[in-house]
Amino acid sequence: MWLVPTITLPLFFVILAGFVTARRGLIDAAGIKGITGFVFYFALPLMLFHLMATSPLAERFDPRFLLAYLGLAVGFHAFGMALTRWGFGCGPKEQAIGGFACCFGNNVFIGLPIALALFGPEAALPMALLIVIEGGLIMPYTVALLEIARTEPGRQWRAVLPAGAAVLRNPIVMAALLGATAALVGLPLPDLFVGLVELVRGAVVPCALFALGASLASFRLSEKVAETAALVTVKLLVFPAVVFTVLGLIPDLDPDWRSMATLAAAMPVGANVYLLASRYESYVARASTASLVSTTVSVVTVTLLAGLIAQG
Repeated sequence: MWLVPTITLPLFFVILAGFVTARRGLIDAAGIKGITGFVFYFALPLMLFHLMATSPLAERFDPRFLLAYLGLAVGFHAFGMALTRWGFGCGPKEQAIGGFACCFGNNVFIGLPIALALFGPEAALPMALLIVIEGGLIMPYTVALLEIARTEPGRQWRAVLPAGAAVLRNPIVMAALLGATAALVGLPLPDLFVGLVELVRGAVVPCALFALGASLASFRLSEKVAETAALVTVKLLVFPAVVFTVLGLIPDLDPDWRSMATLAAAMPVGANVYLLASRYESYVARASTASLVSTTVSVVTVTLLAGLIAQG
């Protein structure tokens, strides 16, 4: 367990380095956008495609794992909507963002690197599947709710198109799906492609974490302390505890997959929560606060959880 901080803390230090660099003005918005673009549109999809394409998908795929996590994520999305509505008097669009914050974690930039460090290449398949669930299903579901909230009655069907476009515009989700397809059909990967992946692999994690920290530097804290505390508590503590408990009830489920699902559920509020809030001009201050505070607190919570997983 004592070796775990040597895995998790360096990752958070790189996030901190990005945060401080941006706060001190040593990198501007264009620089942050460039690093993020390199990671999000090229390096990470490339690595994720390779990890999925070379994974034993046909042998290890367990639909119960996906359905259980998806059901819990949707349930916590609904719980978050109810919490923001009945607890804090929020409107429909705010409820959608609040629900999203309770179940969507930063698994791309933080969860996947930690899982790979703890479990090795075996973590690629379950973590990629969880990323597909969050980015390919939960995020479009939230987009649909936001579109419905701002669409005239009787024309809600139009929400389907933006939700579908959200999936197609997400290179991480598309790379995982294409990689899974390649694994299922047994597509051989050319040596040139493998060499490209090996070249890029070393840059993915540090660039992703640095860009995340730099992006967080532009977030601002709101005065909604109780609301932020409620969302962060649900995301960092309640959601992973329920995931751990429910997945433990599934007979013969790989315990490592259960651990990785718990780790994924414990990730801080994802940056996409803030991005959707900004796009739909709703819940922006509270979304940025939840992302910033949860990322800060997760230095402790995720490190402790990772230590318990490694010990168990």
